[in-house]
Amino acid sequence: WAEQRPQQLASIFEHSHGDMPKWWDAYEQLPPLQQAKTTIADTIRLQCEFAVPVSTAALKLQLQHFMPWRKGPYQVNEVMIDTEWRSDWKWQRLAARISPLEGRKVLDIGCGNGYHCWRMYRAGAKLVIGVDPSWLFFMQFLSIRHFMDAAHQQAPVFLLPLGIEHLPDKLRMDTVFSMGVLYHRRSPIDHLLQLKNCLRPGGELVLETLIIDGKEGEYLLPKDRYAQMPNVWFLPSLPALKQWLLRSGFTDIHCVDINRTSVQEQRRTEWILGKSLPNFLDPRNPKRTIEGYPAPQRAIITAKRK
Repeated sequence: WAEQRPQQLASIFEHSHGDMPKWWDAYEQLPPLQQAKTTIADTIRLQCEFAVPVSTAALKLQLQHFMPWRKGPYQVNEVMIDTEWRSDWKWQRLAARISPLEGRKVLDIGCGNGYHCWRMYRAGAKLVIGVDPSWLFFMQFLSIRHFMDAAHQQAPVFLLPLGIEHLPDKLRMDTVFSMGVLYHRRSPIDHLLQLKNCLRPGGELVLETLIIDGKEGEYLLPKDRYAQMPNVWFLPSLPALKQWLLRSGFTDIHCVDINRTSVQEQRRTEWILGKSLPNFLDPRNPKRTIEGYPAPQRAIITAKRK
């Protein structure tokens, strides 16, 4: 894969997003650093000493070129990137309930801008590969990496602008994360099989996805949109999801958390400008979406590959 990847990425880059020249220009104009100190915690903080004077307003404007910022939060000097999602809350729910990441090779499918990849690295992973086909998220990762490299030049954290379908067979990772992806797949079983193919025997899957209340065999297939998302397919009940995992070749299946997404965890900020969860719920009954479906409820599942 290492030999094939440059050609693979070059081919994908030829068909990248139309705003890529603008984003790349903004990336190249990020101020050069002399040194930086980082704190990888709930807020990923980067305290930078620049080679040239940079005002807080100018730095903020530069980082706003990469809006919308969905996953975070981050802070670069005095600039707080208050992202749409409080991604640290999700990490708090799962970090103590999964196998320790110390010394493990980790793959994060649908990683967004890589926020959780940095948390995995801080938890001791020896290699973290995130994949997400969004070129904007890729550029956000590069911008954060620009500041991070002054303190962690050899950090084994990488993001590739790929989908899971571009990954080679039999990666044999120790831990694979798939968070917020399954319900965007037309064939959830195929996705689970792809995830299994990325794991070594005995490796752990950490799966986070939308669910509904219900019995085995029950699921929701929205007629059109779900919470204004057009690409949502299957929302299973928890028993149905466990059965999908069993049929896909997983064992030792445990639900470690169920959480109803709050409007404090996902909300509109100045770093996204558009609408967010409060706009997608029924104003008369926040337990329902504006389409009349059950409001978002998420489960975190751990499972092992046989």
